[in-house]
Amino acid sequence: MPLRFTIEERFDASPEDVFRLATDIDSFGDWMPNFVRVEKLTGDVAGKGTMWRETRKMFGKESTELFEVTAAEPGKSLDLFVDGKKGTTGRGEYRFRYVFEPQGAGTLLRMDGEIAGMGWFMETLGRLFIGSFKKAVHGDLKAMKTH
Repeated sequence: MPLRFTIEERFDASPEDVFRLATDIDSFGDWMPNFVRVEKLTGDVAGKGTMWRETRKMFGKESTELFEVTAAEPGKSLDLFVDGKKGTTGRGEYRFRYVFEPQGAGTLLRMDGEIAGMGWFMETLGRLFIGSFKKAVHGDLKAMKTH
């Protein structure tokens, strides 16, 4: 059974500006915690089919995962897929949907995440650690907000 979670963060910028920052692969190193490097695999435009390898330092080691944009509607939504079998994790499928909602003069960014395909034992264990994972992902949104 997949692990699901939702995180929200409010930005003092338009949905279009927040979307632009979230999809500006070249700026990841300016705001992303524990960032090591990013390798663009399909060019500069973050639209459906865009792929990149992102390397970050996790628990003292470098961890690289392959990201793919599966849907993008600028200023409205962004869907990402990570095939864990193609990265350091070696297993699992991660789906992240970002929704950029106008809220007053700013934006409410909601991220719905799903982790599946980890196997029964790891998914059971994952339920114990989902809070830590959510905290780390929320830290990413907060860091992006300060950029």
